[in-house]
Amino acid sequence: MASGDIQSASSFLPPIRRLAGLGILLGLSSYCALLLNLRSGGLTILWPSNGLLLGVLLLSSRKHWPAYVTVAFAVDFAINLSLANPLGISVYLSGCNMLESLLAALLLYRVMSPAPDLTVRRQLTFFLAFGVVLAPIVAAFFASLTLQRFHTTAMAHTFRLWLTADSLGISTVAPLCLSLGTQKLSERTLFRLLGPFALLCAVTCYVFWQTDVPLLFMVLPCLILMGIRTGLAGSSLGLLAVSVIGGFLTTVGRGPTGLMRDSSMEHRILALQFFIAISMLSVYLLELVMAESRRLQTSLESSEAYFRLLAETSRDIIVLTDLDGERRYVSPAVTELLGWTPEDLIGGPFREIVHPEDMPEWRALLETSGKGNAPRTLQYRCCKKDGSYLWMECNLRLYNDPATGKPIGFVNVVRDISGRKAAEQDLEKAFRLVESLASLDGLTEIANRRRLDQVMEHEWRVAVRNSANISLLLIDVDHFKPYNDIHGHLAGDDCLRRIAKVISEMVSRPSDLVARYGGEEFAVVLPATPEAGALKVAERIRAAVQELAMPHEGNTHGVVTVSVGCATFTPEPDMQLDALVASADSALYRAKAAGRNVVEAHGAPLNPDVGLSGAVSVER
Repeated sequence: MASGDIQSASSFLPPIRRLAGLGILLGLSSYCALLLNLRSGGLTILWPSNGLLLGVLLLSSRKHWPAYVTVAFAVDFAINLSLANPLGISVYLSGCNMLESLLAALLLYRVMSPAPDLTVRRQLTFFLAFGVVLAPIVAAFFASLTLQRFHTTAMAHTFRLWLTADSLGISTVAPLCLSLGTQKLSERTLFRLLGPFALLCAVTCYVFWQTDVPLLFMVLPCLILMGIRTGLAGSSLGLLAVSVIGGFLTTVGRGPTGLMRDSSMEHRILALQFFIAISMLSVYLLELVMAESRRLQTSLESSEAYFRLLAETSRDIIVLTDLDGERRYVSPAVTELLGWTPEDLIGGPFREIVHPEDMPEWRALLETSGKGNAPRTLQYRCCKKDGSYLWMECNLRLYNDPATGKPIGFVNVVRDISGRKAAEQDLEKAFRLVESLASLDGLTEIANRRRLDQVMEHEWRVAVRNSANISLLLIDVDHFKPYNDIHGHLAGDDCLRRIAKVISEMVSRPSDLVARYGGEEFAVVLPATPEAGALKVAERIRAAVQELAMPHEGNTHGVVTVSVGCATFTPEPDMQLDALVASADSALYRAKAAGRNVVEAHGAPLNPDVGLSGAVSVER
């Protein structure tokens, strides 16, 4: 094998020590679960191995998943064989376990990778929905299909046993694995964990040892304490400890479930599982709330520091004046912007540095603001120390004496807007450019419908005023939809561009306008043009498009052609432009009805002697 192949294969294989460690942990967790299983008469309280595998998969690259799943399958298969299960059953059940972990990992990977954090609301919701509920349901369904035949037990009973054990295993072990994989526990953290963990274990042992009084409520505060001290890692570790200790003592008939005198071991275990599930939800939801609170607090502190930094480094000038406009305080930013020092300006009136042409507006602003009216901004020119002027914008606000409540002056925030002024000029130029571009059709680069309407309105008024002719050509590409269907939309776009170019070449007067009317339709406005001249232009356009010889199997002529409707009016003052458009549209309709690739005039067709391809020799 080449060295490149070896490197490629090794990239899909995680470190051997990780695979070995996973195998050992899976074996130990499965063995401990089986011990509880045997003591409970074959009832599995909690199955941790699937949760462990799920946590490892979510923390790993997807290319390493096959290796981890292979190791997990081998361990699970060996466990099933040790229970004297037939070979086929062992393979099937191990496959169900792998299905459960893989399904949960696939559903959660996009949500939780690359930073799994179950204290995030969205991640916790998806984890509970997909990892704790959906994936165990699917695996339990497939497993119960076979186990009901092998163990001769009801499918619903087998389904419930598998589902509860696997759901609790995933809900306790997977969060622990994710927390340990994403958080580096320092010695200080471990030391802080020892006390609450020891307390939790002691309380759990006591609660589940005595059978006189149900004291389950004592366990939850200890779990909460672990979460407060060490976060989600402590909560999930505590849940696992409660599950193991409570499960073991329950199987020997101890603990609060021992008070259920007439209940079977299965009912007692079910009660324990219910308690673990409720504790899990309570602890994880509390962790979520605390984490969101911490994140909010951090965000607020960060925002406060951020805005404090902005205020201290702001280039805006803060000016405090009395009611007459005499300055009492000027912030240091004035030196950077205007060249003055604060001492240069304190004590002087505003009129010293305001441009004379802006003085009336300044006085009006002081007067209106002094009456308590709503504050407004003012743009004005301010004198710099070197004698030049800088465009500034002030925001003047009246402020009152805190003791008396009476107005005593103004707070003025002044900022440099010279850049904005220059940008406004550039924007005005850009607007004019955009306005011109807005009159063009983006595909064909000829005038668009908006420009067409404007020109037609203008030329119609001119024709009315001068009692002149105005002609309109409406041009439609024949069978264009089949062309699109046969050649594709990109070819259709190119076809429209070529036709638009040809039409523009056939119309040469500066006063004429070629525009895209909509879709595959074009329009040509011909001011001061009689019908004969308009028909000649129309025929030139029709013939030129046909001479392009663009193949079109969907057209009876074999190439792309156009039909043209022509209308010519000498409008009276009481006539409407819509009549011209309607007449041209009617002529276009007749051209299509006549077999297409035809020019039709409003009221009379084109001279038959010209024909479909005949050239018109007379120029306008």
